[in-house]
Amino acid sequence: MSWQKIDSKYILDTKWLKVRQDSVKLPNGKVMDDYLIIENKNVSLIVAINYKNEIILKSEYRYPINKDLIELPGGTFELDENNPLEVAKRELLEETGFVSDNWELLFRNYDYPTKDINQVNIYLARDIKKVSEQNLDESEEISFKFVPIEEAVNMCMNNIIEVNGTIAGILKTAKILGV
Repeated sequence: MSWQKIDSKYILDTKWLKVRQDSVKLPNGKVMDDYLIIENKNVSLIVAINYKNEIILKSEYRYPINKDLIELPGGTFELDENNPLEVAKRELLEETGFVSDNWELLFRNYDYPTKDINQVNIYLARDIKKVSEQNLDESEEISFKFVPIEEAVNMCMNNIIEVNGTIAGILKTAKILGV
């Protein structure tokens, strides 16, 4: 049996984030009037790998936690976008200047489905090639480097990489490559 929505209203509605307050009836008959749901934009991440089995890892400052994090290239969907692969291609080019003609979907999953509805799409891009310089958004300062996949796995296992989607993408890629 599933929950039944009785009522719903937005308590925050911006271009960056929407927060909805739902009133729901639970299977046991109880009603919750204040169930908050975060409507983040969907995301595409990219494990971009070159012919040496090195992947691109970026470093980017994350204001909410006041910390530079090591992550895969990637980003959110724009308002008019709904194709996760096209978002991945756009983000890889913007953040690194690299492209690929060899794409594979690794995962389509959720970060925090208890309160958040956004979907995370993680792609493997093989045989990447440099075609331009970075074209970053106003709020982005991104540096990136190539890291051997074995080193990236160690960075995940030693908590140097702390972002779940990045960890999942690296570990699945290592498994595919037999590392």
